[in-house]
Amino acid sequence: MTAIISGANWGEHAACVREDPKQWFGKGAPSTTALDTCRRCPVRPECLHDALTHEATAGIWGGLTTPERTGLPPLPPVRAEALDLLRALIDQHDTERERTTIMAQPIAVTPPAEPPLKAVPVAQSPVLPVDKLLDWGERHVDPDVQAQASRARIALTGLRNRYASDLELNEISDEEEKLAARLAELRSRKAALLPAKTKSSRKSDYPAAEVRAWAAANGHEVSPTGRVPRKVVDAWRAATQQTAGGS
Repeated sequence: MTAIISGANWGEHAACVREDPKQWFGKGAPSTTALDTCRRCPVRPECLHDALTHEATAGIWGGLTTPERTGLPPLPPVRAEALDLLRALIDQHDTERERTTIMAQPIAVTPPAEPPLKAVPVAQSPVLPVDKLLDWGERHVDPDVQAQASRARIALTGLRNRYASDLELNEISDEEEKLAARLAELRSRKAALLPAKTKSSRKSDYPAAEVRAWAAANGHEVSPTGRVPRKVVDAWRAATQQTAGGS
């Protein structure tokens, strides 16, 4: 870093003296040319100090943009101390900007010098049928394997028996449904073939009105309609010496 140039004529030593000011006060992203010029400028602290002192709100000053200047801390009232602080802050900003620029650049991927090794296929064990697997387990020298095979065979036998039972039960249920449907058809056909029933026209063998009158006179409760109970009719016959079918 070049030594501090004191006095109000610091602008004569600025690196941007003969450059186009539009590059420092343009719209949009800061000009790369302007930032590069500021980095090699010997009076960056003085430039930035004047901008902060006069509250400049636009453009690039001392290599810092408006948002970067806004985040700076308050300056000491003594100019020399303020310039020392700004010099340290400028170095800090340059370091941070370089780090950000490097991280933003794409990383070149170097192809491997040699093609990657292909994975070696792992040999798969043959899949044995269940019965053969159980036979193998029961003949194994390890007692634990033998016990596992024995338990597995018992469980497998139970599953097979249950499967057979459920299968037979399903067949029986299907047959029952078919028989029930067939029985319903036969009953319906039988009902259609039978002759219609006729109501009995058989007349009572006793005078209903006379029997009711006698029953009422002798303390027997009889309905005023319908057939007279047989015991009442028998009592009437015994009292009046009547016979069935006649008087």
